[in-house]
Amino acid sequence: MSLSLYQVSVVPFIAELKIVSKLLTKGLEHVKGDESALIDARIIEDMQPLTYQIQRISDTAKGLAVRMGKVEPVAMADEEKTFAELQERVAKTIAVLESVDPKSFEGIEDKEVILVTRSGEQTFTGLSYVNTFAIPNFYFHMCMVYAILRKEGVPVGKMDYLGKN
Repeated sequence: MSLSLYQVSVVPFIAELKIVSKLLTKGLEHVKGDESALIDARIIEDMQPLTYQIQRISDTAKGLAVRMGKVEPVAMADEEKTFAELQERVAKTIAVLESVDPKSFEGIEDKEVILVTRSGEQTFTGLSYVNTFAIPNFYFHMCMVYAILRKEGVPVGKMDYLGKN
């Protein structure tokens, strides 16, 4: 049996977004509702805060759905200031991914994907976009969420990151 790009991207992204939601819940419980203690937390001064990391996870997942899954773009302003708003964004992103038809990923390994970023335009094949941009970028920002929470003393561990708790 061969795996499809849908199975190696959309399916785990949905599962991981659910884990992100649980991590946020544990973070909020740890600060006993004082969101200001975490919402702008970062590992080091020149790094983007927790809110930014969640927004990039969301944007990476939505971008995959649009570029590869033929889903209409869903705009989400990067204005979240509370954990409830971050949770809402995560839930909306899951809904976008759940709307993707697995068949839309069939035969798109060689499709040209153009990604416009602040550093310029990048061209990928469908396969290289999923494997060398979408997946690594998603997990990079997810790791940053975990690391920021750990730095701030939130009692999460590897099993939380893996979704086993």
